[in-house]
Amino acid sequence: MKVILLLALVFNSAWAQELPNPLKLGQALAFSNGQSLTQQQQYLTIKNTQQQLDDLNGLYTTRATFDLKLAGRSDYNKNTNNSHAFVYLKKTLFDQQIEISKTSQLSNIANATLSLKQVQHDKSINIMRRFFDIVLADMSYETALEKLAMAAIHEGRVKDDYNVQDASEVDLLEKQANTQLSQIERLKAESAQIKTRAALAQSLNLSYSERPDDVSKPNYKHLFKRQLAEFEHYQQKLSDNPELKQLQQSLLTIKTQISQEKDNLDIVLSSNVRLGEQAYQREKNGHWRVGLNLSMPFGVDAKKSSKMSKLQLDIEQLQLDIKQHQQSIETNALDYYLTLKSLRQTHKALLIELDYRDLYLEKARANYEMEIKSDIGNAMINYTDSERKLAENEFDYVITLKQLHHLIGDNYEI
Repeated sequence: MKVILLLALVFNSAWAQELPNPLKLGQALAFSNGQSLTQQQQYLTIKNTQQQLDDLNGLYTTRATFDLKLAGRSDYNKNTNNSHAFVYLKKTLFDQQIEISKTSQLSNIANATLSLKQVQHDKSINIMRRFFDIVLADMSYETALEKLAMAAIHEGRVKDDYNVQDASEVDLLEKQANTQLSQIERLKAESAQIKTRAALAQSLNLSYSERPDDVSKPNYKHLFKRQLAEFEHYQQKLSDNPELKQLQQSLLTIKTQISQEKDNLDIVLSSNVRLGEQAYQREKNGHWRVGLNLSMPFGVDAKKSSKMSKLQLDIEQLQLDIKQHQQSIETNALDYYLTLKSLRQTHKALLIELDYRDLYLEKARANYEMEIKSDIGNAMINYTDSERKLAENEFDYVITLKQLHHLIGDNYEI
């Protein structure tokens, strides 16, 4: 119940916040707490399951009833007062069926809580992807602007030559077409900026008008300085996979239920108290009565046998699910690991490419300043594009690393 109250506080505080500008990834993730509709639905599932458990516990509370009767009776041709006023107190001390149901509900709460963690992880990955999409869209827009500027410059030069008859109309039309194509690329890049921001706003459960404006590009170069452990390190920790533990816990719960059902005699132990006054035979009955009741049915219960058979089938299904899931997470872990290795190698190559683009840009800038023929425009475009590819590689690495650590039940903090 404390977890539910804490989640409720988080939900309420999240709705009251506004997006910072510029927006950082950590701020987006913090803001998203409770904003996901799927997360809210899972929260309600936990709350509903907790309520069912509270209802079961409520069956053990003392129940009080008041019985008042105003009456008379014929007793040997006499009218005798037969009125009474009683307070009945009844309390169930033990009920085997309630205890079995409580075990099932506790398991349901544990499963729903683990499912909530999975929903939270999926939500975080979704927020990260959409945040990174905005950063990459902004970088692509910058490249598109540079291409448009270069196309406009080339068009202007050819137009000047055309005006003095040093260039043909074909050359001019070619440059004008290139400018228009670059303008289309810019418009597409601008649309991508809007779409990616709208997608993030949707993930944060915000309206289109509330979409983020500026975002801060995160830097993850430090992650590549850390050594990546060998695959065996992750393989050994796959037993901590949250979904696998959830399936194993469900299996244990059903085995416990079978054990309880075998011993279930439907025993109900209850106590009762009657306090009050009655007019008829008052001296013989007194003012109070106290009793202890034991209830236990006899005979074969066909419903119980059917339930046992179903639980046994559930065990077989869960055992199969566990084996399949173990194979699945090992395959996924290997895929994530090999992807990380590839991304690390790609990162090294992109760093070298970026150094080359940087040096080439410096050379082109120097030639331009000395009025020597220079392709400084293309050099700037290539450098910006290399920056974007490096950022995209870093973002893919971060998400894959998060996925791998989640697979082994580790909440990896970047």
